Amino acid sequence: MKPKFDFATLAGLLTWLLVYGVSCYLLQKIAPGQSLAPVHALFVAYGGLFWLLTRQQGHFALRGRYGAVFLLLQLVVAFSLLWLLPGRYFEFLSILTIIWAAMLPFVMRTSLAMLLTIAVVSAWYSVVAWQSGGSVWISALLYGSFHLFAVLVQSASRDAENAKEELEQKHQQLLATQQLLQGASRQSERTRIARNLHDVVGHHLTALTIQLQVASHITEGEAKIQVDKCHQLAKLLLSDVREAVSTMRQYTDVTLLDAITPLLALLPEPLEIKLEIPPDIMLHDLHQAQHLLCIVQEAISNSLKHSGASQFHLTASVEQQQLQLVIYDNGSWASHWQPGNGIKGMHERLAECGGSLQLAKLQHAMQLTITLPYRESDNA
Repeated sequence: MKPKFDFATLAGLLTWLLVYGVSCYLLQKIAPGQSLAPVHALFVAYGGLFWLLTRQQGHFALRGRYGAVFLLLQLVVAFSLLWLLPGRYFEFLSILTIIWAAMLPFVMRTSLAMLLTIAVVSAWYSVVAWQSGGSVWISALLYGSFHLFAVLVQSASRDAENAKEELEQKHQQLLATQQLLQGASRQSERTRIARNLHDVVGHHLTALTIQLQVASHITEGEAKIQVDKCHQLAKLLLSDVREAVSTMRQYTDVTLLDAITPLLALLPEPLEIKLEIPPDIMLHDLHQAQHLLCIVQEAISNSLKHSGASQFHLTASVEQQQLQLVIYDNGSWASHWQPGNGIKGMHERLAECGGSLQLAKLQHAMQLTITLPYRESDNA
Protein backbone atom coordinates (compact mmCIF):
# COMPACT_ATOMS: atom_id res chain seq x y z
CA MET A 1 0.00 0.00 0.00
CA LYS A 2 1.30 3.47 -0.87
CA PRO A 3 1.92 5.91 1.96
CA LYS A 4 -1.02 8.18 2.63
CA PHE A 5 -0.44 11.85 1.74
CA ASP A 6 -2.25 13.88 4.39
CA PHE A 7 -3.57 17.09 2.86
CA ALA A 8 -4.75 18.30 6.28
CA THR A 9 -1.14 18.24 7.49
CA LEU A 10 -0.03 20.08 4.37
CA ALA A 11 -2.73 22.73 4.92
CA GLY A 12 -1.61 23.15 8.55
CA LEU A 13 2.02 23.62 7.50
CA LEU A 14 1.10 26.15 4.81
CA THR A 15 -1.04 28.07 7.30
CA TRP A 16 1.82 28.09 9.81
CA LEU A 17 4.21 29.37 7.14
CA LEU A 18 1.77 32.13 6.20
CA VAL A 19 1.37 33.27 9.82
CA TYR A 20 5.16 33.12 10.21
CA GLY A 21 5.80 35.18 7.09
CA VAL A 22 3.17 37.83 7.85
CA SER A 23 4.43 38.16 11.43
CA CYS A 24 8.02 38.72 10.30
CA TYR A 25 6.88 41.28 7.73
CA LEU A 26 4.87 43.24 10.32
CA LEU A 27 7.72 43.15 12.83
CA GLN A 28 10.07 44.71 10.29
CA LYS A 29 7.56 47.51 9.76
CA ILE A 30 6.74 48.07 13.44
CA ALA A 31 10.16 47.56 15.03
CA PRO A 32 12.82 47.51 12.32
CA GLY A 33 15.76 47.39 14.75
CA GLN A 34 14.38 44.71 17.05
CA SER A 35 16.07 41.30 17.14
CA LEU A 36 13.83 38.63 15.62
CA ALA A 37 15.87 35.64 16.81
CA PRO A 38 13.45 34.62 19.61
CA VAL A 39 10.46 34.96 17.28
CA HIS A 40 12.15 32.88 14.57
CA ALA A 41 13.11 30.23 17.14
CA LEU A 42 9.57 29.97 18.50
CA PHE A 43 7.95 29.82 15.05
CA VAL A 44 10.39 27.15 13.89
CA ALA A 45 9.76 25.20 17.10
CA TYR A 46 6.00 25.40 16.55
CA GLY A 47 6.29 24.16 12.96
CA GLY A 48 8.68 21.38 13.94
CA LEU A 49 6.39 20.20 16.71
CA PHE A 50 3.40 20.24 14.35
CA TRP A 51 5.29 18.16 11.80
CA LEU A 52 6.34 15.60 14.42
CA LEU A 53 2.86 15.36 15.91
CA THR A 54 1.14 14.80 12.56
CA ARG A 55 3.40 11.95 11.45
CA GLN A 56 1.59 8.64 11.06
CA GLN A 57 3.98 6.64 13.25
CA GLY A 58 6.67 7.31 15.82
CA HIS A 59 7.13 8.11 19.49
CA PHE A 60 6.49 11.82 18.84
CA ALA A 61 3.26 11.40 16.85
CA LEU A 62 -0.09 12.32 18.39
CA ARG A 63 -0.70 8.73 19.45
CA GLY A 64 2.93 8.04 20.27
CA ARG A 65 4.69 7.85 23.59
CA TYR A 66 5.50 11.57 23.79
CA GLY A 67 2.53 12.87 21.78
CA ALA A 68 0.70 14.48 24.73
CA VAL A 69 3.90 16.17 25.96
CA PHE A 70 4.69 17.61 22.54
CA LEU A 71 1.10 18.78 22.12
CA LEU A 72 1.32 20.69 25.40
CA LEU A 73 4.72 22.09 24.41
CA GLN A 74 3.29 23.35 21.13
CA LEU A 75 0.58 25.24 23.03
CA VAL A 76 3.23 26.76 25.30
CA VAL A 77 5.17 27.93 22.21
CA ALA A 78 2.03 29.59 20.82
CA PHE A 79 1.43 31.46 24.10
CA SER A 80 5.11 32.47 24.16
CA LEU A 81 4.69 34.07 20.73
CA LEU A 82 1.61 35.88 22.00
CA TRP A 83 3.63 37.17 24.94
CA LEU A 84 6.43 38.46 22.69
CA LEU A 85 4.31 40.06 19.97
CA PRO A 86 1.96 42.99 20.67
CA GLY A 87 -1.63 41.82 20.53
CA ARG A 88 -3.07 44.85 18.74
CA TYR A 89 -0.97 44.13 15.64
CA PHE A 90 -1.01 40.33 15.75
CA GLU A 91 -4.61 39.31 16.36
CA PHE A 92 -4.20 36.60 13.72
CA LEU A 93 -1.75 34.70 15.97
CA SER A 94 -4.81 32.88 17.32
CA ILE A 95 -4.65 30.88 14.10
CA LEU A 96 -1.83 28.94 15.77
CA THR A 97 -4.19 27.73 18.49
CA ILE A 98 -6.78 26.85 15.83
CA ILE A 99 -4.18 24.54 14.25
CA TRP A 100 -3.44 23.15 17.70
CA ALA A 101 -7.12 22.59 18.53
CA ALA A 102 -7.63 20.72 15.24
CA MET A 103 -5.33 17.96 16.52
CA LEU A 104 -7.16 17.40 19.80
CA PRO A 105 -9.88 15.01 18.46
CA PHE A 106 -7.17 12.49 17.58
CA VAL A 107 -6.06 12.14 21.22
CA MET A 108 -9.29 12.64 23.19
CA ARG A 109 -13.08 12.58 22.99
CA THR A 110 -14.80 15.35 21.05
CA SER A 111 -16.61 16.71 24.11
CA LEU A 112 -13.38 16.92 26.10
CA ALA A 113 -11.59 18.51 23.14
CA MET A 114 -14.26 21.21 22.90
CA LEU A 115 -14.08 21.98 26.64
CA LEU A 116 -10.29 22.22 26.49
CA THR A 117 -10.51 24.45 23.42
CA ILE A 118 -12.90 26.82 25.18
CA ALA A 119 -10.50 27.02 28.13
CA VAL A 120 -7.53 27.76 25.85
CA VAL A 121 -9.43 30.44 23.92
CA SER A 122 -10.50 32.06 27.21
CA ALA A 123 -6.92 32.09 28.48
CA TRP A 124 -5.59 33.39 25.15
CA TYR A 125 -7.93 36.35 24.94
CA SER A 126 -7.48 37.10 28.62
CA VAL A 127 -3.80 37.68 27.81
CA VAL A 128 -4.76 39.73 24.75
CA ALA A 129 -7.14 41.87 26.84
CA TRP A 130 -4.42 42.44 29.43
CA GLN A 131 -1.94 43.44 26.72
CA SER A 132 -4.28 45.83 24.92
CA GLY A 133 -6.08 47.14 27.99
CA GLY A 134 -9.41 46.96 26.17
CA SER A 135 -12.32 44.66 25.46
CA VAL A 136 -11.67 41.81 23.01
CA TRP A 137 -14.83 39.77 23.48
CA ILE A 138 -15.91 40.13 19.84
CA SER A 139 -12.59 38.75 18.58
CA ALA A 140 -12.77 36.03 21.23
CA LEU A 141 -16.24 34.96 20.03
CA LEU A 142 -15.24 35.00 16.36
CA TYR A 143 -11.95 33.17 16.72
CA GLY A 144 -13.48 30.89 19.37
CA SER A 145 -16.11 29.77 16.88
CA PHE A 146 -13.32 29.00 14.37
CA HIS A 147 -11.60 26.90 17.05
CA LEU A 148 -14.75 24.88 17.74
CA PHE A 149 -15.40 24.50 14.02
CA ALA A 150 -11.89 23.08 13.56
CA VAL A 151 -12.46 20.62 16.40
CA LEU A 152 -15.78 19.44 14.95
CA VAL A 153 -14.41 19.10 11.42
CA GLN A 154 -11.43 17.09 12.62
CA SER A 155 -13.73 14.95 14.79
CA ALA A 156 -15.70 14.07 11.68
CA SER A 157 -12.45 13.35 9.86
CA ARG A 158 -11.32 11.13 12.72
CA ASP A 159 -14.59 9.17 12.68
CA ALA A 160 -14.34 8.73 8.91
CA GLU A 161 -10.75 7.55 9.23
CA ASN A 162 -11.68 5.07 11.96
CA ALA A 163 -14.57 3.76 9.84
CA LYS A 164 -12.23 3.34 6.88
CA GLU A 165 -9.66 1.50 8.99
CA GLU A 166 -12.36 -0.78 10.36
CA LEU A 167 -13.60 -1.49 6.84
CA GLU A 168 -10.06 -2.30 5.71
CA GLN A 169 -9.63 -4.64 8.65
CA LYS A 170 -12.87 -6.44 7.82
CA HIS A 171 -11.74 -6.70 4.21
CA GLN A 172 -8.42 -8.20 5.28
CA GLN A 173 -10.21 -10.67 7.55
CA LEU A 174 -12.53 -11.57 4.68
CA LEU A 175 -9.57 -12.28 2.40
CA ALA A 176 -7.90 -14.41 5.05
CA THR A 177 -11.12 -16.30 5.82
CA GLN A 178 -11.68 -16.84 2.10
CA GLN A 179 -8.22 -18.36 1.90
CA LEU A 180 -9.05 -20.67 4.78
CA LEU A 181 -12.38 -21.71 3.28
CA GLN A 182 -10.77 -22.41 -0.08
CA GLY A 183 -8.16 -24.55 1.65
CA ALA A 184 -10.83 -26.37 3.63
CA SER A 185 -12.86 -26.95 0.49
CA ARG A 186 -9.85 -28.32 -1.38
CA GLN A 187 -8.98 -30.49 1.59
CA SER A 188 -12.49 -31.92 1.79
CA GLU A 189 -12.67 -32.64 -1.95
CA ARG A 190 -9.22 -34.23 -2.09
CA THR A 191 -9.98 -36.33 0.95
CA ARG A 192 -13.23 -37.53 -0.64
CA ILE A 193 -11.48 -38.46 -3.89
CA ALA A 194 -8.63 -40.14 -2.05
CA ARG A 195 -11.07 -42.13 0.08
CA ASN A 196 -13.00 -43.29 -3.01
CA LEU A 197 -9.80 -44.29 -4.77
CA HIS A 198 -8.67 -46.22 -1.72
CA ASP A 199 -11.99 -47.86 -0.90
CA VAL A 200 -13.32 -48.61 -4.40
CA VAL A 201 -10.49 -48.74 -6.93
CA GLY A 202 -7.99 -50.04 -4.38
CA HIS A 203 -10.39 -52.74 -3.22
CA HIS A 204 -11.08 -53.94 -6.76
CA LEU A 205 -7.39 -53.90 -7.68
CA THR A 206 -6.59 -55.93 -4.58
CA ALA A 207 -9.25 -58.48 -5.54
CA LEU A 208 -7.90 -58.55 -9.10
CA THR A 209 -4.37 -59.14 -7.85
CA ILE A 210 -5.52 -62.06 -5.72
CA GLN A 211 -7.48 -63.60 -8.60
CA LEU A 212 -4.50 -63.30 -10.96
CA GLN A 213 -2.28 -64.89 -8.35
CA VAL A 214 -4.74 -67.81 -8.11
CA ALA A 215 -4.92 -68.03 -11.92
CA SER A 216 -1.13 -68.22 -12.07
CA HIS A 217 -1.17 -71.36 -9.95
CA ILE A 218 -3.73 -73.19 -12.09
CA THR A 219 -2.31 -72.37 -15.51
CA GLU A 220 0.75 -73.56 -17.36
CA GLY A 221 2.83 -72.68 -20.36
CA GLU A 222 2.29 -69.49 -22.33
CA ALA A 223 -0.97 -68.73 -20.49
CA LYS A 224 0.85 -68.76 -17.14
CA ILE A 225 3.45 -66.31 -18.49
CA GLN A 226 0.74 -63.90 -19.59
CA VAL A 227 -1.16 -64.26 -16.31
CA ASP A 228 2.04 -63.52 -14.36
CA LYS A 229 2.58 -60.38 -16.42
CA CYS A 230 -0.99 -59.28 -15.71
CA HIS A 231 -0.41 -60.04 -12.03
CA GLN A 232 2.70 -57.83 -11.97
CA LEU A 233 0.87 -55.02 -13.79
CA ALA A 234 -2.03 -55.24 -11.33
CA LYS A 235 0.38 -55.05 -8.37
CA LEU A 236 2.15 -52.08 -9.97
CA LEU A 237 -1.18 -50.35 -10.59
CA LEU A 238 -2.27 -50.97 -6.98
CA SER A 239 1.01 -49.48 -5.77
CA ASP A 240 0.49 -46.41 -7.99
CA VAL A 241 -3.05 -45.93 -6.66
CA ARG A 242 -1.83 -46.12 -3.06
CA GLU A 243 0.93 -43.61 -3.79
CA ALA A 244 -1.56 -41.26 -5.48
CA VAL A 245 -3.90 -41.51 -2.49
CA SER A 246 -1.06 -40.72 -0.09
CA THR A 247 0.01 -37.75 -2.20
CA MET A 248 -3.52 -36.38 -2.33
CA ARG A 249 -3.85 -36.66 1.44
CA GLN A 250 -0.69 -34.64 2.03
CA TYR A 251 -0.43 -30.83 2.04
CA THR A 252 -4.16 -30.26 1.69
CA ASP A 253 -4.30 -27.72 4.51
CA VAL A 254 -3.51 -24.02 4.45
CA THR A 255 -0.14 -22.92 5.73
CA LEU A 256 -0.01 -20.36 8.53
CA LEU A 257 2.12 -18.09 6.34
CA ASP A 258 -0.42 -18.15 3.47
CA ALA A 259 -3.28 -17.46 5.89
CA ILE A 260 -1.60 -14.43 7.51
CA THR A 261 -0.32 -12.85 4.27
CA PRO A 262 -3.74 -11.40 3.22
CA LEU A 263 -3.93 -9.56 6.56
CA LEU A 264 -0.83 -7.59 5.60
CA ALA A 265 -1.93 -6.56 2.12
CA LEU A 266 -3.40 -3.15 3.00
CA LEU A 267 -1.16 -2.02 5.83
CA PRO A 268 0.52 1.40 5.56
CA GLU A 269 4.17 1.36 4.55
CA PRO A 270 5.46 3.06 7.73
CA LEU A 271 4.66 -0.16 9.61
CA GLU A 272 7.30 -2.68 8.56
CA ILE A 273 6.22 -6.30 9.00
CA LYS A 274 8.85 -8.89 9.86
CA LEU A 275 7.63 -12.50 9.78
CA GLU A 276 9.50 -15.59 10.93
CA ILE A 277 7.03 -18.35 10.10
CA PRO A 278 8.26 -21.76 8.88
CA PRO A 279 6.43 -22.71 5.68
CA ASP A 280 5.59 -26.18 6.99
CA ILE A 281 3.30 -24.97 9.80
CA MET A 282 -0.18 -25.95 8.66
CA LEU A 283 -3.61 -24.88 9.90
CA HIS A 284 -5.58 -28.11 10.15
CA ASP A 285 -8.46 -26.84 12.27
CA LEU A 286 -10.59 -24.21 10.47
CA HIS A 287 -12.25 -23.00 13.68
CA GLN A 288 -8.89 -22.54 15.39
CA ALA A 289 -7.44 -20.84 12.31
CA GLN A 290 -10.24 -18.25 12.19
CA HIS A 291 -9.67 -17.33 15.85
CA LEU A 292 -5.93 -17.10 15.29
CA LEU A 293 -6.30 -14.73 12.33
CA CYS A 294 -8.62 -12.46 14.31
CA ILE A 295 -6.08 -12.34 17.14
CA VAL A 296 -3.23 -11.43 14.77
CA GLN A 297 -5.45 -8.78 13.17
CA GLU A 298 -6.19 -7.26 16.59
CA ALA A 299 -2.48 -7.22 17.46
CA ILE A 300 -1.67 -5.38 14.22
CA SER A 301 -4.44 -2.86 14.90
CA ASN A 302 -3.10 -2.21 18.40
CA SER A 303 0.36 -1.53 17.01
CA LEU A 304 -1.04 0.92 14.48
CA LYS A 305 -3.38 2.76 16.84
CA HIS A 306 -1.77 2.73 20.26
CA SER A 307 1.93 1.92 20.32
CA GLY A 308 3.27 4.26 17.64
CA ALA A 309 5.40 1.41 16.29
CA SER A 310 7.28 1.38 12.99
CA GLN A 311 8.13 -2.35 13.07
CA PHE A 312 5.90 -5.34 13.78
CA HIS A 313 7.42 -8.75 14.47
CA LEU A 314 5.66 -12.12 14.39
CA THR A 315 7.45 -15.42 14.94
CA ALA A 316 5.92 -18.89 14.97
CA SER A 317 7.20 -22.29 16.04
CA VAL A 318 5.90 -25.75 16.94
CA GLU A 319 7.27 -27.61 19.95
CA GLN A 320 5.81 -30.60 21.78
CA GLN A 321 2.51 -30.44 19.90
CA GLN A 322 2.12 -26.75 20.78
CA LEU A 323 1.94 -23.90 18.27
CA GLN A 324 3.50 -20.76 19.71
CA LEU A 325 3.27 -17.27 18.22
CA VAL A 326 5.31 -14.39 19.63
CA ILE A 327 4.13 -10.92 18.60
CA TYR A 328 5.86 -7.66 19.48
CA ASP A 329 6.75 -4.27 18.00
CA ASN A 330 9.14 -1.38 18.64
CA GLY A 331 6.47 0.95 19.99
CA SER A 332 5.78 2.04 23.56
CA TRP A 333 3.62 0.58 26.32
CA ALA A 334 1.93 3.32 28.33
CA SER A 335 2.56 3.12 32.08
CA HIS A 336 -1.16 3.56 32.83
CA TRP A 337 -2.20 0.90 30.30
CA GLN A 338 -5.14 -1.34 31.18
CA PRO A 339 -6.44 -4.32 29.15
CA GLY A 340 -9.23 -3.27 26.84
CA ASN A 341 -11.83 -5.15 24.81
CA GLY A 342 -9.20 -6.22 22.28
CA ILE A 343 -7.05 -8.10 24.82
CA LYS A 344 -10.14 -9.54 26.51
CA GLY A 345 -11.37 -10.76 23.12
CA MET A 346 -8.02 -12.47 22.53
CA HIS A 347 -8.31 -14.32 25.84
CA GLU A 348 -11.85 -15.41 25.01
CA ARG A 349 -10.92 -16.66 21.54
CA LEU A 350 -7.94 -18.61 22.85
CA ALA A 351 -10.04 -20.13 25.64
CA GLU A 352 -12.40 -21.55 23.01
CA CYS A 353 -9.43 -23.17 21.27
CA GLY A 354 -7.75 -24.47 24.42
CA GLY A 355 -4.93 -21.94 24.12
CA SER A 356 -3.46 -19.22 26.32
CA LEU A 357 -2.13 -15.66 26.06
CA GLN A 358 0.75 -14.16 28.03
CA LEU A 359 1.58 -10.45 28.15
CA ALA A 360 5.08 -9.21 28.83
CA LYS A 361 7.08 -6.01 28.45
CA LEU A 362 9.87 -6.06 25.87
CA GLN A 363 11.94 -2.88 26.27
CA HIS A 364 9.19 -0.23 26.01
CA ALA A 365 6.70 -2.32 24.03
CA MET A 366 4.21 -5.10 24.69
CA GLN A 367 4.96 -8.69 23.75
CA LEU A 368 2.17 -11.20 23.17
CA THR A 369 2.90 -14.91 23.47
CA ILE A 370 0.13 -17.11 22.08
CA THR A 371 0.12 -20.85 22.72
CA LEU A 372 -2.28 -23.24 20.97
CA PRO A 373 -2.56 -27.02 20.74
CA TYR A 374 -1.17 -28.20 17.42
CA ARG A 375 -2.06 -31.50 15.88
CA GLU A 376 -0.71 -33.19 12.82
CA SER A 377 -3.00 -33.46 9.83
CA ASP A 378 -5.62 -36.20 10.00
CA ASN A 379 -4.88 -36.87 6.35
CA ALA A 380 -1.29 -37.95 6.80
